[in-house]
Amino acid sequence: MRVSVVAIVLPVFLVIALGVVLTRTRFIGAELIAELNRLTYFVGLPAYLFSSISEATLGGGRALTVFGVMGGATLAALGVAYVAGKIRGVPAESFGSFLHAAIRGNLAYVGLPVISLALAARGAGAAWPVAPLAMAPLTVIANALGVLLLLVGHGKPGPGAWRTLIVQLATNPLLLASVAGAAVAASGFALPQWLAQSIAVTGQMALPLALLCIGGSLVTMPLRGKRTQAVLASVLKVGVTPLLGWPLARWIGLSPDETLIALLFLATPTAAASFTLAGKLGGDEALAATSVVVSTALSIVSLTVVLLLV
Repeated sequence: MRVSVVAIVLPVFLVIALGVVLTRTRFIGAELIAELNRLTYFVGLPAYLFSSISEATLGGGRALTVFGVMGGATLAALGVAYVAGKIRGVPAESFGSFLHAAIRGNLAYVGLPVISLALAARGAGAAWPVAPLAMAPLTVIANALGVLLLLVGHGKPGPGAWRTLIVQLATNPLLLASVAGAAVAASGFALPQWLAQSIAVTGQMALPLALLCIGGSLVTMPLRGKRTQAVLASVLKVGVTPLLGWPLARWIGLSPDETLIALLFLATPTAAASFTLAGKLGGDEALAATSVVVSTALSIVSLTVVLLLV
């Protein structure tokens, strides 16, 4: 019997809504949201990922298989988004941001909480380590494509683009924590109990803070039109991408729990990082910001559909 979808999706989006309310009413300010976001990104989530992965059993290569489905669906979605953007006449100066918003999901801030609740509700906690392990290489692809799409979209490929890409990857705390955790798990080395517990306790703050930060960020993002393009990018992200992942999961032979992990990751909304990166690399911030807001709202439907069908 399927678990209650409401018990999985509603808590996640209620905490996001709490972040919206607290920020909108100025109970917490935009400056605090930015600081909490930095704390979550550089401390909480890396601790959470390292703790989860370092204690995992790295056998059978199942995480790589799940990643293969997610990576294949993401690249296919990029092709679909390219064609759709050309047909809809997305301007050249916005094209890189449009493609980025259509393929880059909020894997850590939304994907991990939903997957954690879904697997726990199914009594499939043993499958949990697959999620952060599969997420790590997809984070590499998302970062790489994001930087390249924005730079190439502005006609600035070359040595500078590669330097920016390398810096983005080399300094990504989520990727570094995932690699470090996988190295510990593969080596069979056991951290001292006091250290392992300290990292685990630190990581426990990650998911609730991440959701609050999403809510606060939705309030502080400047929305300045671009609605038609943002809606198209959002539908591509939360609707088309998981739809492309479904036949891949069936063809490769993922188990139901593995399929659930892959499709929930693919159904996540556009990452807030797409807005941040657009600002840093001269992309279309208005399109990126509106895509984050619209896709977050639409992802309530996409995540619910995946939970009902898988």
